[in-house]
Amino acid sequence: MTPEQKVARLKRLVSAARSFVAGQQGITTGVNHILACLYNLGDEWVEKYPVFSDFRQAIPAELPIGSERLLWNLERIIELDPILAKIEQEYRAKLMNECCGLIGKYSE
Repeated sequence: MTPEQKVARLKRLVSAARSFVAGQQGITTGVNHILACLYNLGDEWVEKYPVFSDFRQAIPAELPIGSERLLWNLERIIELDPILAKIEQEYRAKLMNECCGLIGKYSE
């Protein structure tokens, strides 16, 4: 990765973190966006900020997330949503703190 590419990728990471803190995306979608930015910077970045992958791993595979929810039966989504809400509540403060740290550290 060139220095210019790294700068551009860090800007995308900061933008994703700001969007998360501002509540412009749902928690799961926001984390997915941040994880994509971290992977674009390299696997070591994902390891450096493990709370995002920890959150994703905490979500059971059988829970629909993102646009996948559009394909599911509404009653089933409503039945499963309390599980997702509990996980989101457990991680919300950790994720917010990490996002604020990313913004503070990598903003220009």
